[in-house]
Amino acid sequence: MNRGWLVSIIMPSYNSDRFIGMAIESVLNQSYENWELLIVDGLSVDKTREIIKKYCAKDYRIKLIDNENDEGPSQARSVGILASRGDYIAFLDSDDIWLTHKLNTQIDFLVSNGYKFCFAKYKKITEEGEVSKASMGIHVKNSYRQYLRRRGISNSSVVVHRECLTDEIVGTFGKYHGEDTLWWLLIMKNGITAYGIEKSLIYYRTVNNSLSSKIAKNQLTVWHSYRTELALGRIEAAYYYCLYIIDVLFRKLSFKLKLMALS
Repeated sequence: MNRGWLVSIIMPSYNSDRFIGMAIESVLNQSYENWELLIVDGLSVDKTREIIKKYCAKDYRIKLIDNENDEGPSQARSVGILASRGDYIAFLDSDDIWLTHKLNTQIDFLVSNGYKFCFAKYKKITEEGEVSKASMGIHVKNSYRQYLRRRGISNSSVVVHRECLTDEIVGTFGKYHGEDTLWWLLIMKNGITAYGIEKSLIYYRTVNNSLSSKIAKNQLTVWHSYRTELALGRIEAAYYYCLYIIDVLFRKLSFKLKLMALS
């Protein structure tokens, strides 16, 4: 495959010293080598910065960006994107892990099919490092209207062509919850289809105090995004919101049933 495409990997961090070393190692272990890793740190006060600097000294492709005005993960991703040079942009949260063939598989998939946006299945990993036997289900093709009533795109599995991330999208941040989903919807609203790869390419870390675990606030953000950023009317927003909830519950149930079958 053509390895000439530079992939910019954007990783927000703040007080991430528990897991960030494993996340960085998973990038270093990639079979696809033409990448840069931009770690945008909100001036962490634990050992995060010390860990990052050690990796920067180890590999010139890893860069630390100080984010003095940290406003959450999406703002950090925006800073990283603006500083990046890649043809493609990939995202990795500081507590997640990529499998070694992750980038290779996705860049090959995008280039060979002429796609602009792809993501993949994932397995869950606990704080203690236990990996789920089953993968979370995905929808393999998502348009804007389809994804309004669905979910399943994990942030750390996304690779998009640079042209997908317009100035308007990159400048949309500030609510702290669910902003990655809003970005995917805004990209799709511009006519881009998101294609899923039915292989588990990442381990998604479930951390008890993570933003995604704050369910009530996340749901309020979804509704706000539908009504405000996406400008849906009340009836239309309620329609898609209800279908989205059903889809989330169905995928969680399917995941549990798969785990039971494999246990």
